Amino acid sequence: MTGLLPEVVRDTIGEQSLYSASESFGVVAFVLLVVLLLEQEALRTMRTAPDRARVLSALVVPLLVAVMLTIILRVTKLLP
Repeated sequence: MTGLLPEVVRDTIGEQSLYSASESFGVVAFVLLVVLLLEQEALRTMRTAPDRARVLSALVVPLLVAVMLTIILRVTKLLP
């Protein structure tokens, strides 16, 4: 399974601490969520391709849960 990951990704994961890796990958997930939400809203306003909007909805919900859990865990770590 590790053969599917490019060498750059493996080096990035291996050289970072768990905290910094979760921070950088959390930012990537958040940016991806924002892009998908913007695309979903654009499709909704154009009222075209209802199948594509359903696919985006299926992608957005789990990604939203993952981003929210990441944010909650990061905030609770900051609390005393």
